[in-house]
Amino acid sequence: MKKIFKNIKKAIEVELIKKKRSGIFSLSFIFGMFFPFLLFIVKAIRFVKNDDYETKIPENFYLDYLEDSLTPFTMFFFPILIVFCASKISQIDHKNKGWSLMETLPTTKFSIYFSKYLLLIFSNLLAIASLLISSLLFGWLLSLFFEIPSDKIVIMPFLDFFEIGIRLFMISLCLSAFHYGVSVLISSFIWPMIIGFIAILVPMIFNKYKIFYYWYPYQSLIQISSFPKGSDFGYWVTYLEMLSLLYTIVFLYIGYNWYNFKSFIKAFFNSKKKALSFIGVLIVILPLIYLVLTPKQQKTYSKTVICGQILSDEKIENVYVLNPFLDDTIAKIKVENNKFYHSFKRSLKPDFYRVNYEKYVYQKVFFGDNDSINLSCKFFKKQYVKVGVKGTRIPENMENKYEFPYAIWERMLYGNAYIDNAKYYMENISKDWKKNRARIGKHLSVDNLSSRADFIKRKEKLITLRYLTFWNMFVKKRKALFPFKKYVVSDDIKKLKNSLSLRDEVMLSNSSYFKYVLNELIQKDNRNISREKKAFSAIEKLEKGEFKNRMLFQQLNKSLFESNKIKVRDSLMKKYFNLITNKSYKKILQKYNYEYNRLTKGEKAPDFVAYNAEGTKFNLASFKGKYILIDCWATWCKPCKDQEPYFERKAFLYKNMPIQFIAINNNSNKEDWLIDIKDKQNQVLHLRPENIKLFGEKYSVNSLPRFILIDKEGRFVNSEFVRPQDKVFDKLLKSYLK
Repeated sequence: MKKIFKNIKKAIEVELIKKKRSGIFSLSFIFGMFFPFLLFIVKAIRFVKNDDYETKIPENFYLDYLEDSLTPFTMFFFPILIVFCASKISQIDHKNKGWSLMETLPTTKFSIYFSKYLLLIFSNLLAIASLLISSLLFGWLLSLFFEIPSDKIVIMPFLDFFEIGIRLFMISLCLSAFHYGVSVLISSFIWPMIIGFIAILVPMIFNKYKIFYYWYPYQSLIQISSFPKGSDFGYWVTYLEMLSLLYTIVFLYIGYNWYNFKSFIKAFFNSKKKALSFIGVLIVILPLIYLVLTPKQQKTYSKTVICGQILSDEKIENVYVLNPFLDDTIAKIKVENNKFYHSFKRSLKPDFYRVNYEKYVYQKVFFGDNDSINLSCKFFKKQYVKVGVKGTRIPENMENKYEFPYAIWERMLYGNAYIDNAKYYMENISKDWKKNRARIGKHLSVDNLSSRADFIKRKEKLITLRYLTFWNMFVKKRKALFPFKKYVVSDDIKKLKNSLSLRDEVMLSNSSYFKYVLNELIQKDNRNISREKKAFSAIEKLEKGEFKNRMLFQQLNKSLFESNKIKVRDSLMKKYFNLITNKSYKKILQKYNYEYNRLTKGEKAPDFVAYNAEGTKFNLASFKGKYILIDCWATWCKPCKDQEPYFERKAFLYKNMPIQFIAINNNSNKEDWLIDIKDKQNQVLHLRPENIKLFGEKYSVNSLPRFILIDKEGRFVNSEFVRPQDKVFDKLLKSYLK
């Protein structure tokens, strides 16, 4: 062993002399510092122009700086550096017949081969160190010359940097072993470069189409930039780094022996001993690779728990978990010291539950019985939001974020193109349905965790529903544009239609599924009556049970909401309410009906007390004799801010008419409101309720922005008036002001 190290040391000394003017180490240093330096210039310009902004979400300044440089470094520049350096190190001796010359020296082929490999991984280490150190250095220089946003933590995270460096280095071992082996075997300089370039492009192309080959070594580098914080469980390395070590052993073993014996056959199959040795290595390594690559699934928990942490400028007193079907609260969780915890006693079917952080932020989380869910929510003025999900459903909630790729035929369908070509749509709809269905469950977490069967089954239904909706859209358009042109439905479309049950009660939490089922139920009803009557008629014929209860609940609630007369609602309730056998559904319907009636046109609007910026008191009676259009808004609400200029413009347009435009603020922080309205035009009266929560309850302000029109006598005209940006706004408003 001592002799081996001595030989390698001598070989390295010789290699250093040969590589002295190759520029490999200088290039590695430059590649590592290039993006941190470029980022320094960009950020410096932004600081000078005051373009950098605060999010108020505490994040480490140096870690953010490094993460901004990681994507270009890991996706392209670092692997290109490895390919170039491997080719360069090998080419120097290929060019001058140095391989043959070195074999005549008093050293071994082992020391020759591995001395060059050690120099290659040293160049990798130099590039990584350059990246990390320059990120810290340029970040520190920014903090020295400019005022860093107050939300940034400026403590240097040496441990986090070291962890990222370790992961980068471990994966570089594998890539270096592969390209070094290729470069040694192929004497040309250009071909190893071409092979390397193609190998780098493969994951970049596939990732664009949401296709991830996690076994592919170059994908591992991209995963580091996608998950810079590493394991969700706090491990220093992930399965990809362990996989890279196994690949490194295989590539070095094959590469060295191939070089040693000059051909693949001579290296591994020239004798029984060599063949057995080669097979033995594969028998040991390949099962380990398979074991590392095999996705794992998280075990269920002993009970159903949801907990989490909140970081915000708003005071959050409660977190609400809502039933995905009823949109009703199933858990009200007290927040103490920005933390919350709740253990469910009731049974929960696996579904996408909505978690509301008061009225500010919400997130949809997939979980069910015996799941432990750990949530994190960071937000400032609702404009800067970061939410995370950990626990027993990490891969499910991660996979749910991926959107469907947009296809050309979808655009054609929306634009009414090729509607006469049924074959075109049948082929594309069925092809994309199969393709996207096959991808379910393929998105793995950074710890190689895959989604459970219940999520995959639910996702398959949602994907099937998506493409059935497209098919129904085509059928409807085809019937309208080409009513007499016949076509034969393909077997694939028939299979698509048969893949989704029309009696899935759990799926009714998805509004698109309700619409699809209803459409299927009434499509053969040719009676000259309203769609609403057809819907109730079809639902009445369903077999008694939970599915019928849910369908009737959905339709009745929809009809009650759309009705603008109390008499019509009363008639609907009288006719269909008692057909529902689920008591909780009936109770919620009664609550909804009461709210709809209370806010109906002609009903007395509830009084309120509000103040302007100067402290002048206003109530509903203050505006008697005038129409009032109320804009319920908040400074953190982006849609509200989008409507603001239109609302102000309309106020100016109608200034000589008997109407007062009022903007009622819903901010919990009064100072934010005062700052925001400081330079506003006076055609809009800016008020803030004395009791924001009470005002919201009286006027059922469940979402923002919300526009409410009240007449001269203080009665509702429309409690859900159109937004001022809407094209029909003026027409509707003028019809009331006549």
